Amino acid sequence: MKARRSLELLMWAGIFGAPLAWATQHVFGIGLTLAGCGAGSASWNVPIDSWAAIASIVAAALALGGLAASVLTFRAMRGVEQDSPPPEGRIYFLSICGMVISPIFIAIIAMSGIATVVLTNCRQG
Repeated sequence: MKARRSLELLMWAGIFGAPLAWATQHVFGIGLTLAGCGAGSASWNVPIDSWAAIASIVAAALALGGLAASVLTFRAMRGVEQDSPPPEGRIYFLSICGMVISPIFIAIIAMSGIATVVLTNCRQG
């Protein structure tokens, strides 16, 4: 019972790890842009590129952790069919979902982080 509970927690970490890491990076980036580029906060001199790079690295690490959790869950469920009765079938299926979506979110995190650092900041129009 305890092993299945920890496997389910690992499964949920795998399915939600990368999307939550991206969402956090995205919201942090919006706040960072508002703080660095807003007319009222122009005197703050917020280093947008540095903070964006740090946020991207942290988000990518968390997303990779989510991918690793999905892979570990999938390997633990080896030999289980996708159409097996719950909870084994659900754990197996959602571990595959985590392995599919995590690389997509890792790519989004990387593209967002690279674009923030490479492109010009605080440009309108």
